[in-house]
Order: sequence, then structure tokens, then C-alpha cells
Amino acid sequence: MDKLSFLFGRHAFNARVFFNGQFCDVNQFHANGRSGHLHLVRQGPVEFMHEDGSILRADQPALVFYPRGSSHRLQVPAGHMASLLCADIAFESELDNPLTRVLPDCMHVPLAEIAGLGPTLELLFGEAGGQHPGRELIVDRLCDVLLVQVVRREFESGRLALDLLEGLSDRNLSLALAAMHERPEEAWTVQSLARVACMSRAAFTEHFREVMGVPPGEYLTRWRITLGGRLLRQGLPVKQVSLRTGYTSPSTFTRAFSALMGVSPRDWARRGA
Repeated sequence: MDKLSFLFGRHAFNARVFFNGQFCDVNQFHANGRSGHLHLVRQGPVEFMHEDGSILRADQPALVFYPRGSSHRLQVPAGHMASLLCADIAFESELDNPLTRVLPDCMHVPLAEIAGLGPTLELLFGEAGGQHPGRELIVDRLCDVLLVQVVRREFESGRLALDLLEGLSDRNLSLALAAMHERPEEAWTVQSLARVACMSRAAFTEHFREVMGVPPGEYLTRWRITLGGRLLRQGLPVKQVSLRTGYTSPSTFTRAFSALMGVSPRDWARRGA
């Protein structure tokens, strides 16, 4: 069995469609800490308003997915009518499911960009528009299939790291990974991470490399630099970014960042401006 099928089998999710049809109004979705929200835009325009003030507009057929159920406002501009299919996505272990940890807060995917999606959409919309017995069950399951295809696209494009998903699924490694991701500013060592994982140093190092593909120290460096890149693009100065990512000085952070990214932190920030 391939890794993606194996991980989906272990961390299943289930869709439950609650709306399918024409929409010309406004609806507010609140985070409930238990499920994600899926919106399938068959015909736009549809606007998604976020708490930070940003607006996502879908004019063409698209999938908009909030894996962690982030609060958002869905609205159709005045004078327009949209065609929507909306579903709640319930994960095993709710939002502590490893799948929800590795996916972005919001995924916006134009349907035309997903290869091989046509047959799934044809079946989904055909069932959704009919009245045959078992229609609701079939539509829910086809939404599950649609999500697998979308996540597969993220994996094949390199935007989703299955090694991280597998690590978060590991009882011991998940503890160390959570510590690195949540507290990158701490002076982590292999020994201290092994203690967090409740393993010996040698066993932790070997198991981490086996699952994640790199040693713990290299993974931590990559995560700190990745986080540093995000903070730089948000406009934070190098000095503040170096503190937040666990480096003792801006010069130390700059050397590490330049070595991994091939450009200086300031050039990186300037490119994202």
C-alpha cells in the first residue's frame, strides 16, 4: 500500500453535506474545534471573508477548504446568484488529527487545476441533483473522494510533507515535533528532544531519521528557517525573527538562513514585498 493510502486509512475523515443549491445570501461559519468546512463552488462569484480582514473571491468553479474550521463569512455579491455545495468534515480525533495539523488554514483550489477530477465531479453533482435512494450517503462519500484527490495534489506538488504527517502520527515523535513547532525559540538539543519524546538519545535519533528522513538537528534547522522566512515576509525585522526562531544573534540567523535559502534574509523579504 502506498504511503498516502496508508495514512488516510489510519486518519480517516467523513464529509456530511448540509447545503446544495443556489445561494444569494450571507452565512457566517464559526470555529467549533471539532470539524472543518468544505465549500464547492460550482458557479460564482462567492466571497470568503476572514477574521484578519482578507477576502478570498472565487469567480470560477473551485474548492475552498478550511481543515481546522476557521471562522469565516461566506457571501455572494449583491445582484448575483451562486451555486454551492457545502459540507462539514469530521476527522477522527477531531482537530487533533494529524491531517489537520499539516494542511494550511485555508485551501483554495480551482477545480480545473486538479487532473482527473472530472469523473468525480460528474458523479458528485449528478447525485446531488437527483432524488435516488441513498443519494445523501453517496454524495457524502464522493466528497471524501474529492478531498483525497485534493490532498494528493498537494502531496504531488510538494506542498504537503507526508513525512511530517507520519511523524505526527507517531506517539513518541509527535511530542518532539510539537515541541519544535510550538517552541522553536528554545535551545533544543537532541538530548532534550529525546526526553520530550520519552526515548533514549540513541533510539530517538535513529527512529527520527527513519521516519522523517533527516536527523533531528537538521529538521529543527529547516523548520526554524521556514518559520523565519514566513516572519520576514510578514515584515518583522531580522533581529526579532532571530529571537523567535532560536538563534543567538541576527548574524547567526543570517548565516543559517543564507546557507539554506541561497539568499540573505533581507533579500528574501524584499522579494516577497
